[in-house]
Amino acid sequence: MVKNSSSPPFFKPNMQKLLLLHGALGYQQDFDVLKEVLSQYYECYSFDFNGHGSKSADTAAFSIKSFAEQTKSFVETHQLQNAFVFGYSMGGYVATYLHKRTGYFLKIYTLGTKFIWQIERAQKEASKLNPAAIIEKAPDYAQTLIQKHSAAHWEGVLRKTAAMMLDLGQNPALSMLDFNNNQCTVAVALGDKDKMIPFEDAVAIKNALPRACLDVLPFTQHPLDRVNTELLVQRLKYFFDL
Repeated sequence: MVKNSSSPPFFKPNMQKLLLLHGALGYQQDFDVLKEVLSQYYECYSFDFNGHGSKSADTAAFSIKSFAEQTKSFVETHQLQNAFVFGYSMGGYVATYLHKRTGYFLKIYTLGTKFIWQIERAQKEASKLNPAAIIEKAPDYAQTLIQKHSAAHWEGVLRKTAAMMLDLGQNPALSMLDFNNNQCTVAVALGDKDKMIPFEDAVAIKNALPRACLDVLPFTQHPLDRVNTELLVQRLKYFFDL
């Protein structure tokens, strides 16, 4: 039982609703395997952020605020207030940003979410998103991005994501005060081999959030397709069912 914005399948009544938000450069199909398992326990929903996947378009605006507004509309359309959320990477940032402004969510589990942005770090991450360099050094990854976002739009997705990162480096969408005032129950999770998220940053955000826990997944890198699905489902169920 998997739900997305276009194909509502059969589901068991009274199941808790779970919204899955994808990461930067991703799309909702990144969750296909995970949703197949999670749908045994939750009524699952997902969608593509504007400019990604089925919604690839050169005119789409890339910003945390824009993605949060889109998520708000999706939540209201599908009556997902008080839902659980799994936010992978950027999806976790969007969920936390939106909850701070709406109070919509019951619990948020973030994985590999970069909450602390500084200009030097933003420049480092943005520099990795050069289409020509990816074609030359990682052609298989380039083909993956083409599959996700189409040959016409994948380079634009890279450039807009890089620009969004640079903007976050200068103007973070969430301040430490925002974290201090966020009353949602949040899991700040990361893989122990995640080179994108400094462990001390995860600890700092966990300590800043009034109702948060830290979850470290063993032998786990940043890319979602390298995360052990069985392990992740166990961690999600434990957190959501507490």
